[in-house]
Amino acid sequence: MYVHIYRKLYIKSRRCTPILSHTHTLSLPSSLLFSSPLFFVEGIGFIFHCSLGLITMASMFRSLSVVMVFTALLSAELSVQLTHPSDVQALMDVKAALDPSTIQPGSCVITWDFSLDPCDHLFSDEAFSCGINCEKEGEAAEKEGLLRITSVKLDSFGYGGSLSPSIGNLTFLQYLQVSGNNLSGPIPEAVSHLAQLSFLDLSHNAFSGSIPGPIFGSLTSLRSLNLAGNCLSGRWPPATDNTNNLSGLTELRLYSNSLSGSIPSDLRSFKELQILDLSTNAFYGDIPLHFPPMAISISLKNNRLSGEFSQAHVKGLSPLLNVLDLSGNNLSGPVDISLFKHPSLQQLNLSYNAFTDIADGSEDSTRSGKSGNSSVNTTTGADDGNANKSEMVAIDLSYNHISGRLPTIFASMERLASLSLSHNAFSGRIEPVYALKALAGIVGLEPLRRLMLDGNYLSGPLPPLFMRLLPNNIVASFVDNCLLNCPSRFFFCQGGTQKPDNICRIFDTKEEEEGV
Repeated sequence: MYVHIYRKLYIKSRRCTPILSHTHTLSLPSSLLFSSPLFFVEGIGFIFHCSLGLITMASMFRSLSVVMVFTALLSAELSVQLTHPSDVQALMDVKAALDPSTIQPGSCVITWDFSLDPCDHLFSDEAFSCGINCEKEGEAAEKEGLLRITSVKLDSFGYGGSLSPSIGNLTFLQYLQVSGNNLSGPIPEAVSHLAQLSFLDLSHNAFSGSIPGPIFGSLTSLRSLNLAGNCLSGRWPPATDNTNNLSGLTELRLYSNSLSGSIPSDLRSFKELQILDLSTNAFYGDIPLHFPPMAISISLKNNRLSGEFSQAHVKGLSPLLNVLDLSGNNLSGPVDISLFKHPSLQQLNLSYNAFTDIADGSEDSTRSGKSGNSSVNTTTGADDGNANKSEMVAIDLSYNHISGRLPTIFASMERLASLSLSHNAFSGRIEPVYALKALAGIVGLEPLRRLMLDGNYLSGPLPPLFMRLLPNNIVASFVDNCLLNCPSRFFFCQGGTQKPDNICRIFDTKEEEEGV
């Protein structure tokens, strides 16, 4: 005899009509067979045999003698395990590693009631209302009818404590996110056991120590790795890593830590990487010569990188690159003009470095600033090169040591809306083409919305066109220069004064001696 135990059962029109979410079949000895075609205990909620005949009081009473026999079966049914035992234990360990005082009402983890089966009570009103997902994964799980936990996502509720090494026992985990909490201690090396993991986000906690090397060597399915906003130290990449194993990675965020050491010169092994953010660490040495070939956003800002960013570096950029931020380092030498002609670059930030000039990298050229500019006609803004085809929207070269004449190549960029050249050593006149760009007076050009030229050595009278600018046209500042007529009634001359004459004369004399 086979007994079908239904988890949910309803009676319709005095007939036995089972409606069930899942069924468990038990084998019983033939001695337990009974003559009645029907045995049903409504209050308990299980049925041994179901016919289409009427439920009669007589049949029920004849069968009541076996009720006690099946009480134990009922208890066993109620304790049927849907979640793999090792996964349940791992979840229990994860919860136990959290600071109990930080598990507050309203949080996700407070619903983890292990008197109930996790996967059997997902999104219920009783328990496990959030934080995990379950699926049937693996041949053994299919055979046993067990579910495996494939996703753990803690809410950003300020949980303290640590991340239990037992997290590595959730071997079918594909998604792990515990960001925005106060978890501390090292990142468990056991994370590297999660071979199916595609998304790992431990960001914005207080994890310390080094990044476990095996993470880079073992997580071959990883697509997104976010360890930003922690207290991680040591070198990256770890000496034990194998970046070829991460060829499928699309996002790598390690910003706002205390990582140090050099960045590999060749990052082309990250074949699919689109977002690379290593900003606000202590990396030093040269800029990588080759970046990921599919990168669309690269940020290395606020590190200790040094050396030049040459034409060879420009050639090593992805042709798909939209954002490049190298600000807040110790980079020096010229800014190669080819960078401004990149086919897809929209946002460029080289501020707070030690760049000295803007140069054409060709062998027979000189500094654009000292040669009277690049190929841009300063009267019309026309470009005999490719500057007018630039995708640039925002350029920031402020707080460097760039000298020479103010390049007009920027004014020919059709899409450029923000230009900051403040606090450099630019000299000479401000050409009318910049006023035309701000006034959108050149057909086909988007107007400049931001023009910051303060803190330079620009001189001479302002072109009359600038007097037509209004505050609603542009955010601009020309203060702290050597301009002859920049009265405070003009908004772009407010907020400061021009440099003293003696400073301007000293600078002019220095330029003459250098042959500028």
